[in-house]
Amino acid sequence: MKRGALVVLAIAVAGCAGGAPRQPPPAPLPRVIALAPSLTEIAFAIGCGPELVGDTTYDDYPPEARRVPHVADLVHADLERIAALRPTIVLALHDEEREGAPIAARLSIPIAYLPNRRLQDLFADIAGVGAACGKPRQAARLSADLQRRIRAAAAAAARSASHPSVLYLVGLPGFVAGRDSYLNDVIKLAGGTNAAGGIDAPYPNLNAEAIVAADPDFVVASNSFAFDQDVRGRPPWDALRAVRAGRVLRPPNDSWLERDGPRLIDGLEWLERAIHQARGK
Repeated sequence: MKRGALVVLAIAVAGCAGGAPRQPPPAPLPRVIALAPSLTEIAFAIGCGPELVGDTTYDDYPPEARRVPHVADLVHADLERIAALRPTIVLALHDEEREGAPIAARLSIPIAYLPNRRLQDLFADIAGVGAACGKPRQAARLSADLQRRIRAAAAAAARSASHPSVLYLVGLPGFVAGRDSYLNDVIKLAGGTNAAGGIDAPYPNLNAEAIVAADPDFVVASNSFAFDQDVRGRPPWDALRAVRAGRVLRPPNDSWLERDGPRLIDGLEWLERAIHQARGK
């Protein structure tokens, strides 16, 4: 009886093993193309570097981004190169529809358009990149860390009694950050007042009269153009008290403030320190 029972048991076990369902093969890794430097920075920050198969000619951070095949230049996309990379999804910003439309129409590759207007859009971008790369938890951790740093910078700014006016000069002759820009949010969080915050546009081009009327406490000038003593000594800049008092700031790195990516918080922390320490916080 015992021997017969063991034989039956062995047959049953063998039958179960033979009929066990096979595990499905692992899903293929996403193959992502990012059409904006800020999205590339987010991808690397949440560990999506291996999934990133294409980016733009302007992508230079982190250094690994320079080694990713460049398939676009923020205006045009190389459809042939994109097709050869076989992406599963293309990530673009909300104002890159003209660049992205041919990719969807001619290559039938899905495109996710992400917002890029206000500071809070950064967190929608992080979530969007995390979803495309299959790393939502890493994206959530990055967002939580950046939000903690934003709160700390805002708290430091709140300890100052002053709220200096800041004119962020993006380019000459008078391109500045207006109300509908994330730089407006950054200036406010840093404890300043945007000198062009009354203009309902993201990056208006102010004329000389409007620049003189703004008369900010600080001018923050991008490093992408000359703003030396020769420029500052000419109208309308020579009429500004910020220029006369030597309160012209150049960011340590333009991309800290001119890309709505993770390093934007580095720019916020720098600006908070710069405008308050200079006024004897």
